[in-house]
Amino acid sequence: MRALSDYRLADWIKGTPLVHGIKRARNIATERIFRALPARGYDAFMADLTARRPDVLAITIAYNTPWVIDVMTQVTPPNINGTLVVCDNSRKSAARGEIARICKDRGVPYLALPFNLEHHPCRSHGIALNWAYYNVVAQVKPRVFGFLDHDLFAVEPLDLAAQVADQPVYGLINQSAWGWNLWAGFCMFDRAAIAGFRPDFNNDNPRLLDTGGRNWLQVYRHFDRDRIRFAAGRMQELYLPGDPSGFFVQRIDNFLHVGGASFRDRDDNKTRLEDVHRGIVRHLQSGGTFAELTTAPRERRVA
Repeated sequence: MRALSDYRLADWIKGTPLVHGIKRARNIATERIFRALPARGYDAFMADLTARRPDVLAITIAYNTPWVIDVMTQVTPPNINGTLVVCDNSRKSAARGEIARICKDRGVPYLALPFNLEHHPCRSHGIALNWAYYNVVAQVKPRVFGFLDHDLFAVEPLDLAAQVADQPVYGLINQSAWGWNLWAGFCMFDRAAIAGFRPDFNNDNPRLLDTGGRNWLQVYRHFDRDRIRFAAGRMQELYLPGDPSGFFVQRIDNFLHVGGASFRDRDDNKTRLEDVHRGIVRHLQSGGTFAELTTAPRERRVA
């Protein structure tokens, strides 16, 4: 909940602070219970990860969508100068099995998280992030760590460690009248710089801050925002080879973000998303450049 002084008279009349307090107590209890749950295969996973001695650790929380993990594990590892890890928060057992197979085939460390009873997508994601932080990051102790959304693909190199070489945190900013946070799908941390804090990657609805918003209180308010450089996010039109019909994607630095890949309702939308992003991967892996995708095919021929 917000500071009591941040609530207006109308909020007090409606009982908003009480509602926020009760929900916060519920969320704390849910998160602490989930964080303490054991994950099957944890010891073997940690032994493998520790043996790799990752200096830079990038964790993605998978959720019910194997094709995005298939794409991500193809294009992201060679472009991030770090170790990619998949922690699986899927509710569907078939999805978990397929994602585990993909990671095994690609040599990407994989851990199936405990079954998450939280149905709200933001809260489910947030407590999964906390589980990964306290049970993986805090144990392995990499110099730099970050979280990448499962449908966020590195299509060009980005040195994650370099982004926090001269500042404590880096990522895509989200802000409201009551604070700011880094989007939990693209955030990096100098672990030593936040070692004295207790991160909480849950959302903070009373402050209108999405997943990762609780870190406004736990971490970000302790830093001078004016001295922090943030990621650049924008929409960009791309064209697949031979296809004059463009499509818009979200660019975040050198990454492409599908956005809501697990929550698209129509099957044709899901198929289109998958076809487009697999087409991008085929183009890049055949020796093409990302810059070529920013020009319509007819313009390429004229040039």
